[in-house]
Amino acid sequence: MTETKPTTIMVCINRRFRTDEPSCAQRGSERLAELLEQGIQERRIDITLERSICMGHCRTGPTVRLAPGGRFFHGPPVDTVPELLDELESLCGTRDDDPSSALHLLGS
Repeated sequence: MTETKPTTIMVCINRRFRTDEPSCAQRGSERLAELLEQGIQERRIDITLERSICMGHCRTGPTVRLAPGGRFFHGPPVDTVPELLDELESLCGTRDDDPSSALHLLGS
C-alpha cells in the first residue's frame, strides 16, 4: 500500500479555559507551530501548515497531524522539530518557488 503524500500539517493550538485541564497550547504547541512554519519556509518544503483548534487529543498534546492520511504525532517536544522537518521534506519534497528559475516566454 502506497502512502499518500501529505499536503497539510495541522498543529493544534487550542488553549482550554480551565487551566486544570490539559491543552496543546499549555504544552507549547504555539512555539512548535512557529518553528515548523519557519523551517518549512526556509527549506521550501512542499506542505502547508495549518493551526487548528482541538483535534480531540488534549491529554497527549501537543497534537500534530498530517493530512490527508491522518498520521498523528502526539506530544512532540520542540527539540524534535529538525527531525520532523527532515521527515516532511522526505515525504513531501520541496517546491521550486525561486522566481529566477521561472521560464519566461517573452524576450526582453
